[in-house]
Amino acid sequence: MNKSITILLAEDEPALGQIIKESLETRNFNVLLCENGQKAFEVYKNQNPKLLVLDVMMPKKDGFTLAKDIRKIDNTIPIIFLTAKSQTQDVVEGFTIGGNDYLKKPFSMEELIVRINSLLSRTKLQKTSEILK
Repeated sequence: MNKSITILLAEDEPALGQIIKESLETRNFNVLLCENGQKAFEVYKNQNPKLLVLDVMMPKKDGFTLAKDIRKIDNTIPIIFLTAKSQTQDVVEGFTIGGNDYLKKPFSMEELIVRINSLLSRTKLQKTSEILK
């Protein structure tokens, strides 16, 4: 992967957000870190990220509401929910509103990176097949 791939990370816990941001940047991703869902929505509209990693429980706008708002604009951008909400109904809701993946806290950075790369590969394949049609 290269620096041209921008990830929007919405995480309200400053220490965790910084750890995730730095870990992804060491893998050559460009990371836009936002501390709440409202800010993340503004950054999304202005920066054109290729993938979203959204905490579910955030101030001003939670991750599920943020995803719903983004899905009204773009129904193809990959979304990974990153959350402590691990009840079955939470996971189901995440996928129902358009999430592509759901990672429960605590999590492994390596697992997050593998999931990001997998979604980016699938998105690239879908775009390639659409061009070939």
